[in-house]
Amino acid sequence: MTIPTNRALWKSFLETTPPNTSITIPQLVEEGTVIHNPCVKLHCKHDDGLRRFDAADNLYQVRKNRFHFIRYRCRDCGTTQKTIAILVECSTTSDDVQVMKLGEFPPFSAPVSSRIQKLLSRSDLELYRKGARAEAQGLGIGAATYFRRIVEEQWRSLVKEIRRAAERLGATDLGVYDAALEKKQFSRAVEMLKDIIPEKLLILDGQNPLTLLHMPLSQQLHQLTDEECLQQAADIRVVLTVLLENIADVLKNQDELQEAAKRLRSKPSTGEKA
Repeated sequence: MTIPTNRALWKSFLETTPPNTSITIPQLVEEGTVIHNPCVKLHCKHDDGLRRFDAADNLYQVRKNRFHFIRYRCRDCGTTQKTIAILVECSTTSDDVQVMKLGEFPPFSAPVSSRIQKLLSRSDLELYRKGARAEAQGLGIGAATYFRRIVEEQWRSLVKEIRRAAERLGATDLGVYDAALEKKQFSRAVEMLKDIIPEKLLILDGQNPLTLLHMPLSQQLHQLTDEECLQQAADIRVVLTVLLENIADVLKNQDELQEAAKRLRSKPSTGEKA
C-alpha cells in the first residue's frame, strides 16, 4: 500500500526533523478539520533498536494556529515513550499546513545503543550524546568539538577497551598496550599500536580505527567551514561507533563462549558412550 505524499512527509518530519525546523506540508488537513498522527519508527531504549511507535491520539481537531503535544509509545515494549511538541499554522485558503517542531522528550539525537553506553564513562557518554544532538541539528563546529574531545581526552580509555578485547581473543603481546598507555601523546600510542590491533577490530579492508580517529585531530577547526566540521563530526562518530560496537561484539561473544564451555564441562553424563 502506497502512503500518500503528504502523510509520508508528515511521518518523516516527526521521525527525522530536528527541533526549531519548520516545513509546509500540502493538504495535511483532511476532511476539512483533522490531522492524522501516523505510526512512526523511532529508537526504543528498552528494546535497543528501531521500533514502531503509536500515537496516543490518532487525530486531533484543527481550529486555529496552536501548539500540540503528540505522545508516542513503543508498540513492542509498551514502556518507552516520546513526546513531540509542534506548532501548527493553518492556511486560510487551502489545506496546506506549516508545522514547526519545537522540541522532543527525550531530546532529539542519534540513538546510542546500550552496548556503547556500557563502554563509555558517564562523562564520555554525555559528550557523545551532545555531539549526536549537535550533528542532528546541523551544528557542525559544536558536533566536531564534542566528538574530538572524546578522542583527544579519552583515547586511553579506548586503548584499554581494545586491550580487553585483545586479551579475550588470546593476544600475548599485551605489554605493548601497557606501554602505549604510558605515553603522553595519542600520536605516539597510535604509532606503537598500528600493527597489533586484533583483526576483528579493524575496519573495512584492515584499517586501524585508532589511526583513522587520530587523523582529523591535526586539523584546526577554525580552518574548516561549518559544513566540513559537520562532515568531520559524522566521520568521527561513525568510526568511533563501529570500533565500540566491534569491541562489544568481541567481549559479548567471548563471554557467551566461556559460559557455554563451562556448562558443557559441568554437564553430568546421562549415559554410556556409544
